[in-house]
Amino acid sequence: MRLFIIGMPGSGKSTIAKHLAESLHYHLIDLDAMIEKDALMFIEEIFERHGEKTFRKLETAALLNLPKDEDIVVACGGGIVINKDNKALMQGLTFYLDTDLDVIKDRLEHDYQRPLLLKKTLEQLFDERYLKYQDFADVIVNNNYDIDQTVNVMLNYIRNEEYK
Repeated sequence: MRLFIIGMPGSGKSTIAKHLAESLHYHLIDLDAMIEKDALMFIEEIFERHGEKTFRKLETAALLNLPKDEDIVVACGGGIVINKDNKALMQGLTFYLDTDLDVIKDRLEHDYQRPLLLKKTLEQLFDERYLKYQDFADVIVNNNYDIDQTVNVMLNYIRNEEYK
């Protein structure tokens, strides 16, 4: 089974994906890390040197290069929903981590600066993307509180899906 985790920057995609992959004994793929490895530069550098448009093309290419027949959990970048065509490439189950902006702001205070947050506010990104996240998602999971609680909700959903 292929599982995709989407959500705003700072919503906890990488952390939740890691815990979910460990719980399921699935292979973890961080799409941004995959892009950095393939491009031989950090995301920030790609944005600085080549712009967002080039980064979005690399993001789509990374989706195309994911293993097709392997059990994987993919932590997607926050902007994966910008290109509507990406939805068709995300064959599997997509979880949207719905996280309050106040929670995200607290998390980002102690994290690295995201390239798009240099140009836009978190609220602007949220307004631009919220409906797109809803459209891409098969399942919406709240991630305001405890990592284990969020992962358990996801595991329960996956188990119930397997018995349908």
